[in-house]
Amino acid sequence: MAASDAEAELRTRPSFEEARQQYRAAIEGWAAQIASMSPELTWHVKEDSWGGCSGDYVDTAGVHTYAYVVFSAPIADEIWPSALDVVRHGAAQLGAANVTTPVDRPGDHHVVFSGNDGVTVEFGTKAAGVLSATSDCRLRRADMPPGS
Repeated sequence: MAASDAEAELRTRPSFEEARQQYRAAIEGWAAQIASMSPELTWHVKEDSWGGCSGDYVDTAGVHTYAYVVFSAPIADEIWPSALDVVRHGAAQLGAANVTTPVDRPGDHHVVFSGNDGVTVEFGTKAAGVLSATSDCRLRRADMPPGS
């Protein structure tokens, strides 16, 4: 895809700022649901950042948002299936329905949900539970034409 075509494609998407708000709200909501399954489990946002895009969008002004949550302890095997369901359902709503399971054994799980244009949700547990989400490529409002 030519850079001008890629840029035109990005102009049809909601802004980076909207994606950042959507992804941060999603990951915090999932973390709260998971923490509610186990009274000793808490969580905090470890990273809320952005980065340049790759692939067809590498030569555009596009960026993606990234949110990363860490839990205070591992996700117990007893609640893992329910916690995974929360993330699976949420990831699908973000367009990340393809599932890869690099690790799945007692006390050690890692699941990756992926979708188009870099949408990725990762959920795992070993020493602690971790949850992250990366959006597809978006333009910042300042980089969008007026009236977009």
